[in-house]
Amino acid sequence: MKTAFDKARNALEVNGQFAYGAMPETIADSWRRCMRLGLDPVGKPEECVVSHTELHQRREQQDRVMRLVRPELELLSAQIAGSNFLVAFADSDGVVLDQILDEEFRTSTCGKSILLGSIWSEEIRGTNALGLALHTGTSCNVTGREHFFAKEGTVSCLSAPIFDSSGQLIGLLDASSEVTARQYHTLALVNLAAQNVENRLFVEDHRGEHIIQFHPRQEYLKTQNVGMIAFNEDGQITGANRQTSEFLTGLKLGNAVKFQDIFMGQFRPLIKQICRGEIVQITDWLRSGYFARLRLTHSARNKLTNTQVLLPTDSIYRVPQAAGDIGTGRVFEDEALRQNLRLGRKSAQQGLPILIVGSPGTGKNTTAEEIHDQLHPDQAFVIVECETLNLDAVEGQLIAQMKSKTDATPQKCDTIDLNNGGTLYLDRVDLLPIDIALSLNTLLNRIIQRRSPLLADGEWIIICSAKDITFLKDAKGPLRTLYDRLSGFLLYLPKLKNRSDFRHLCCAMLATISPQHTLSSNGIDALKVLTADNNLTDLNQNLRTLAIHHNEGIIRQEGVTRVLGQRQLGISSCTRCVGQTIKEVRCVEIRKALRDCNGNVALAARQLGVSRNTVYAHVAN
Repeated sequence: MKTAFDKARNALEVNGQFAYGAMPETIADSWRRCMRLGLDPVGKPEECVVSHTELHQRREQQDRVMRLVRPELELLSAQIAGSNFLVAFADSDGVVLDQILDEEFRTSTCGKSILLGSIWSEEIRGTNALGLALHTGTSCNVTGREHFFAKEGTVSCLSAPIFDSSGQLIGLLDASSEVTARQYHTLALVNLAAQNVENRLFVEDHRGEHIIQFHPRQEYLKTQNVGMIAFNEDGQITGANRQTSEFLTGLKLGNAVKFQDIFMGQFRPLIKQICRGEIVQITDWLRSGYFARLRLTHSARNKLTNTQVLLPTDSIYRVPQAAGDIGTGRVFEDEALRQNLRLGRKSAQQGLPILIVGSPGTGKNTTAEEIHDQLHPDQAFVIVECETLNLDAVEGQLIAQMKSKTDATPQKCDTIDLNNGGTLYLDRVDLLPIDIALSLNTLLNRIIQRRSPLLADGEWIIICSAKDITFLKDAKGPLRTLYDRLSGFLLYLPKLKNRSDFRHLCCAMLATISPQHTLSSNGIDALKVLTADNNLTDLNQNLRTLAIHHNEGIIRQEGVTRVLGQRQLGISSCTRCVGQTIKEVRCVEIRKALRDCNGNVALAARQLGVSRNTVYAHVAN
């Protein structure tokens, strides 16, 4: 039986008319606008793409915004992965400037239309979420046959606008998919991403001014869903974010010039109190109450003077400048590993600690150094070896090694200046003695304080590593407090045999060990089977052994098998597949791939060459 919408849709395509009340009002209005423009619902949409030169110019004009948008696109792609999808950013003319999409969507009809430089305004592409959001200035969801053109009836899309601090629409985020089940959930994620970008733009535009965050509920002050108003030293309003207008409904915010035009009380006494780090209560002229605090920016941050920090002497060093993959031994060509590194880098930029989880020899230290080099390579890299750390080393050697700028004592070349920032890496934090926890908590309290929405000069990144995450469950007391602070983003490292870049890794590592040797393709395949403990340490040892036993030239399969011999790797499976040998092996392979992909089902499925449903079937238990 046809629904009212189906009848309206058929009437539109056959007669060019439809029942207005059979669909959401925004869709009906958009259809009417399309009909007035002379668009044919059963015709072919016009494919309009700007020139390469114009696309480059538009991207340059939006460079500041795109640098904030790109991490949000990467996070969105990870959050909605599991269905063929696309996430994109378009400018205020509806021109797509950046996008991330999976291969399944790329080959679809719609995926072939949403190109970089393509124009998705309503006048050209009919009813679509991006064009509708551009017209209305609000978040929009267009599903299936709600699109004006019938050829786009298989896709569902949603879009959220991005406004600058002056209230001008400067771009849009869009998510499109051929799966409709998760559209409302995805719309919430896209709206949050747009809000994150707006808030960061607002802070960037008002650095050096007093930015007050406020919300009716105190616990929401730590979220992105806060009102923000910027004031100069005289209490004059210099800007407000979009959330402010929603909180202050009924007040003429556009006519407000000073603090007193919106809120009761005097500005100067309030700002003195709030600048001390206090959360205060304010009331607007409609007698609505809010909790408020100061939004610290990089230019307004307090200097770290006369600070004493505790770290051992012999664990401080500076990472040398990277000289390329082969020179540093760093190879990150594996898709899942690159995905985790991207998310880890974004987490560090946002002030979230990173916990690198991996078996011995999987590259935890190398990964920490790579994150450090990608974000601020010129800053200090401070490593703390938790396994050998003791209380005497912490309390007795730290002050001598890490000094503030105001200290009159000349600094040594290995002294770390706290004000310059850097990376603090706690290696094997799962082996940390309990009596050290309080001292490290003190360290975090005193020097690790984020004051900017993105990583700024003088700020610190926190990275730690562990063999697995079982230690998080059993910790108590001070260790529990410390681990709760450190277990921010979990970055899982795959074992060697699960890495798709094994071939590249072997070649790069052998080149550093013995440039006179090379590996044949069959030799690399044999080496992958024979690497016993499944880690980089074993691979390095095996390559050194092979180089010793071979003359200069190509190391082939026969030589690998003869020198290293056959080894087997023991595995275990989930409870669901125990007792069925074939299923046990396959289950372990699937579950391990899923974990190494940080829960990304689509990514694990692509690596294994199976369907997403097959991966889902082995997730539980």
